[in-house]
Amino acid sequence: MSTLKLNGIGHAYLGRTVLDAVDLAIEPGELVALVGPSGCGKSTLAHIAVGIVDPLRGRVTRDYTRHGMVFQEPRLMPWATAADNIAYPLRLAGVSRAERRERVLVAADKVALDRDDLGKFPVELSGGMRQRTAIARALVVEPDFVFFDEPFTALDQALKRRMQDLVIAAATAQAFAALFITHDLIEAVRIAHRIAVLDLHGRGIAGQRRLPGTPGLREDRVVFETVQQFLNDDPLFCHINDVDERNVA
Repeated sequence: MSTLKLNGIGHAYLGRTVLDAVDLAIEPGELVALVGPSGCGKSTLAHIAVGIVDPLRGRVTRDYTRHGMVFQEPRLMPWATAADNIAYPLRLAGVSRAERRERVLVAADKVALDRDDLGKFPVELSGGMRQRTAIARALVVEPDFVFFDEPFTALDQALKRRMQDLVIAAATAQAFAALFITHDLIEAVRIAHRIAVLDLHGRGIAGQRRLPGTPGLREDRVVFETVQQFLNDDPLFCHINDVDERNVA
């Protein structure tokens, strides 16, 4: 039984088709990285999958209990502390203040967010700390599915790697499934069980590749060699570094 299933998803903006006939299924506990050229509709597909955007065509089946989402920008409330930002979905759900406080601490520990930083406002936090806060906010609801929409694009390479390791560790500990949108093939190979490639023009999934080994346990050499093999020898990946300027703001 798939925990998320997309069937025949199609969408258009201002009469122009941006997605068409997209089929994708993700199994429980599976982390799938969705890659493709910039502007091909990856983020739109993620927003449809999570329910932010209604598809023009097709069906989304969600067989999970709770989901979280991490966006490219942290999207923190500037007037609230890090702790209050993390607790926000619990507050919406009517969770008691005492339980909120306890679950915020647990979520902060999962992303290695120092407790001294929980009382700070977003403007007082570094970019990495803000993204840790956003990830903790997604994890505090104890999801069995998490959507990641290019969450580490703005981070430098060393910080991006630390964030990837946090995601891998959290996914392993909580056994949640995930759809991870990225344009970075190295990132995809590091964190995913399987890579799905969206067609250059969003016309379905062009193909998929299951990755050997376990996320987080692949040696850097193996990650590098896998990426080079994909880029140099696998026609499925020949367009992933293209840019469709019509769809890029």
